[in-house]
Amino acid sequence: LYVGLFHPTAGPVNLYEARFASEKLRTLAMAENLVCPWPDCNVPADRCQVHHIDAHKHGGHTKPSNLTMLCKYHNGVNDDDGPRKKHRPGKTKRGKPKRGRMRRHRGKIRLHTPGGKLVGNTHDLSNMGAMDLI
Repeated sequence: LYVGLFHPTAGPVNLYEARFASEKLRTLAMAENLVCPWPDCNVPADRCQVHHIDAHKHGGHTKPSNLTMLCKYHNGVNDDDGPRKKHRPGKTKRGKPKRGRMRRHRGKIRLHTPGGKLVGNTHDLSNMGAMDLI
């Protein structure tokens, strides 16, 4: 049984910050996605790695709404950096991903493809996670 606090659109909620996901944060991420959320992947969450949706090296926080579980392969090919464009003087904005990167959209984890589409996993267990049961 998994127990956690979830916001309807932001996802899992927590009250503290750290660099690496604690066991509680890992459990929340596994409860949200029972399998790797990359489309057509069927690796169970307990065999996945904790992934920062917005990369920690780019200022992404270690908080429940910024974490998901990705299998080792998809965690490696996820495009954390992506091409960077000048947004305003002194600021940059990420461009299109080369292979795709994970995003939270309306509270759920989706793959942002290089073509700009948001695609979810269609595995039977992918729609039985905590955010789908709210």
